[in-house]
Amino acid sequence: MNIDTLPEQPASPAAPTSALQQRFDRLRKNLEREEKKRQKLVRELDELGHIYAKQVLPRLKNNHRMLKTLLQRLIDFSQRKNLRQWHRETLEAWLYELLEQVALYDRKEAAAIAQQYMNTQLDIFGTASHIPQPHSAHAGNEADDDDSENAATQSTQDKDKAADQDTPEADASESGDSDKVHGNKNAEQVPPVDDKWLRQLFRRAAQALHPDREQDPALREHKEQLMTALLHARDNNDMMTVLTLYQQHVATDALQIPESAFEALCQSVQAQIQRVQLEKNDYIQSDPQRAFVHYHLYADSRRKQVQNLDRLLDRIRLMRLQIPGVLDELRTLKDLKRELQYRQQDGY
Repeated sequence: MNIDTLPEQPASPAAPTSALQQRFDRLRKNLEREEKKRQKLVRELDELGHIYAKQVLPRLKNNHRMLKTLLQRLIDFSQRKNLRQWHRETLEAWLYELLEQVALYDRKEAAAIAQQYMNTQLDIFGTASHIPQPHSAHAGNEADDDDSENAATQSTQDKDKAADQDTPEADASESGDSDKVHGNKNAEQVPPVDDKWLRQLFRRAAQALHPDREQDPALREHKEQLMTALLHARDNNDMMTVLTLYQQHVATDALQIPESAFEALCQSVQAQIQRVQLEKNDYIQSDPQRAFVHYHLYADSRRKQVQNLDRLLDRIRLMRLQIPGVLDELRTLKDLKRELQYRQQDGY
């Protein structure tokens, strides 16, 4: 897609590229690079997730009985009243570390053990423990379903509104009421594009893509998808997608954007770069197993990923060998304090 600055004053053919044009070209390349990095991350994490399920998860499950025995013993020790504060903090950190391992293959079991520990602390000491619940990737699904239903209803209303004629009232609605309709969250994160030329370009694209103006059912469904993408881009201030859809379905010539609109476009591309980076991080953290895979297995090269896998499998094998020894040593409170001292010194 070719996008050029349309100068306020005609420039000579030999004039160098404007600083605004150079800035936009640089931002667009950065956006393309960040999007490729995000796609690569998603693709490779998906592949590593399958490797994790086949090679890592079964070995973790083999340690479950020993982990559960160790957790129960630590919970029993936590009821002793002659532990110092740093003892309790180090013990809780140890418990949480073990619970996170259990949660990788049995979240319900990990949550039940965590709840048992917190109930014990409340019953004996009268205060609730601060240990967090093990992560759950499925929390909040009901709210997501409700949001999806509301979004579907809102999308139909937006399509009729977006195809309105270019009037002052439409401009006011676009820059003001639209933020209320689509929620203040996006408006707070990314300021909406406040440029008349770009808003007019969006409306021309919306008029061309409105599904109600298409008689053929297949084409109507296709335009429905395009219109949804256009509205999503508008709501997220993704002017690059708006411009792409405009050039694909309205005017195929190179876009010449006035200098007055170029600043708003550059800000939009900058916001889109930040959004892609946030989406990448959200994708990693949205599932405990995915976050585990990213932390322990992901790397920039395949060779390093293989090395990380071998290192993780070695750690799991070592843990299987070490836990019985730890259980043998944890028989008295003195043994526990000594182990907690080791863990604090080693920076567990």
